[in-house]
Amino acid sequence: MRYTRAERVAQMTVVAVAVVFAVGVVGFLFRGGGPGGPGASGAPSATPATHGPDARITLETCCAQTARFIRAAWESGTRISAAKVTLTPDPGFACVATVDTSSLRGTFGCAGLLKGATDYVARLELTTAAGTYPFEQKFRTMGDKLNDVKWFTEFEDPAGEPLACAAASCRIIQNYTAGKDPLTAQGILDLGRQFNKSKDPGLDPVAIATVLQRMEPRNHYHYYRYDTREDATGAAVYWLVRSGKPVMVISLAGQHGPVLIGFQGTYGTYYDDPANRITGVIVEDPQRGDLSPATQNRRPDKYRTAGFQTGQLLSLDEWSRDEWWLGFPYASPIPMPDGSRLAIDRNDGVYPTPHWAGKFVIIVDDGDAENPPDREGRVRFR
Repeated sequence: MRYTRAERVAQMTVVAVAVVFAVGVVGFLFRGGGPGGPGASGAPSATPATHGPDARITLETCCAQTARFIRAAWESGTRISAAKVTLTPDPGFACVATVDTSSLRGTFGCAGLLKGATDYVARLELTTAAGTYPFEQKFRTMGDKLNDVKWFTEFEDPAGEPLACAAASCRIIQNYTAGKDPLTAQGILDLGRQFNKSKDPGLDPVAIATVLQRMEPRNHYHYYRYDTREDATGAAVYWLVRSGKPVMVISLAGQHGPVLIGFQGTYGTYYDDPANRITGVIVEDPQRGDLSPATQNRRPDKYRTAGFQTGQLLSLDEWSRDEWWLGFPYASPIPMPDGSRLAIDRNDGVYPTPHWAGKFVIIVDDGDAENPPDREGRVRFR
C-alpha cells in the first residue's frame, strides 16, 4: 500500500511515540544545573542555586556511525514531569520525547530517517518540580557505507565442506555490533545448527537470527521475505540505514549469505520516499574475499578480490542477474553432491509452506525485542 508524504509523516510520528526503544550500545551520564554544569548548554528555568537531575542517555550505535533512525532511552534519578527533544539541524519532521509511568525514564526519537553523514545535536529538556534542564548529545549519522566492518573467511579449513558462509557472516556482524569475536565461523556453525527449522546443512534464516542474538543480546535480528529482488534490495538498504548495522542477504538461491554494508545512490526519509534511488550495493563476502591459493578451487568461475574484504561495490545489474547474488529466489529442494535432492524450506509447521522457497530473504536488526528470533520479522514501513 502506498501513502502520500503527509500520511507517511503522520504514520511515522505515531511510530516514534509508540515504539519501545531498545537499550543501546553506549551510555552517557550528564548532570543538569546552573551555568557551567556538565551537559547543560543553557541556564535552567529554576534558580541557579538549584541543581538539576542526573540523567543518563542511551543512544544506540552512537556516535560516529549512528543509525539514521534515532531510538534512544533516558533515565533520571529525579522524577520528571515532562520531556522535550529537538534536533539541530532540523530534520524536517517530528521528534518526540516521552516519560513513562515511573517518571524516572523515557525515550526520544524522530519520525523519519535523518540525513546521512551529518553532525547532529539532540537537545533533551527534562522538567522537574524545580525547573527545566537541558542535556545535549552530539552524534554523526552513518554515511552510505559502514566503515571498519572486519571481514572473516568461511574457509578456516581450506579442505573442509563450504558450509560456513552464513556462520562467517554472523561472525562479521557480531564483531561489528558487539566489538567481540568469541567464536570462529566453525564454532558459530556448530552452535547455530541446533536452531535450524529446516534440513539446511548449514544455517537457515532462523538459526542465523537466533545465533546473532545468543551471541549479543542487544542484537534483534529477524528474517524478512519479499516477492521480488527489487523489494528485497530496497528493504536491505532501508534496514541498513535505519539500524546502522550490517544486513545479511540470503543469495545463491538460498545457499549463501553475504553481508550488505553499504549502497550507492540516495536514500530519503522513509522506505518508499520518491527520492530513493539505489544504483549499487556494497557487500562483504566470506568466500569471494578469500584470496588463499588453497581455496581457489571453490567456484573458480566466480572472481575474487580483496574488495570483498572491505566492501565491494556491485552494480544493480550484477546484483540482480548473477546467480551468486539475487539471480534466483530461495530454492527448495536443492541438488546434493550424491544426486539426491534436499528440502531446505522451513518445515516446523509454524508457517504454511512454501515459506522461504520462491522468496528473496534478508536478515536485519529491526529492533523488535519482543519478537523471538525464530519468528518472521513484523516491523513494516510501506
